[in-house]
Amino acid sequence: GERRLNVAVTRARRAVKLVASIEPEDIDLSRTQSLGARLLKSYMKVARDGVNALYEDEKYNPEAEFDSPFEESVYEALSQRGLILHKQVGVSQYRIDFGVVDPDQPGRYLLGIECDGATYHSTPTARDRDRLRQQLLENKFGWRIHRIWSRDWIDSPSREIEKVLVAIDESKKLRHIKPLKKN
Repeated sequence: GERRLNVAVTRARRAVKLVASIEPEDIDLSRTQSLGARLLKSYMKVARDGVNALYEDEKYNPEAEFDSPFEESVYEALSQRGLILHKQVGVSQYRIDFGVVDPDQPGRYLLGIECDGATYHSTPTARDRDRLRQQLLENKFGWRIHRIWSRDWIDSPSREIEKVLVAIDESKKLRHIKPLKKN
């Protein structure tokens, strides 16, 4: 079960060595509702393929709800500028608020946009967590992330839109693109 897997993985002092006579693909999740089986399959994939296996199921959800009126305002303003945005791109806790679709290669993202509210990000632990999360998204998963702060958006939406457009142009020059998948 998931508890035993958690104990096995988190209690090791130096290393965990996984020895198996099966591949993760041999675990047929359609035959079970077990959370432990799902977690074991994911853990085996990460052990075999590395941290990038966490992001192989990256998707976007066209029906995703906005987390705040601020996020909706950003989405509407950028869409009016002709940008194609996908909401809630990613997997698990590695979701990005918006992925900017490359109009020249519609199967790719040029930029990830995060909309950060002042209240949520006012604590040092939230900032540290987001900084580490962004490093992982950029360094391991190939994203280029641009943040829009709610205070800056309220002060000057046009300036923030211009910053996004500049970041997109830089991504195009660097060919910093990310493949996309739909739910």
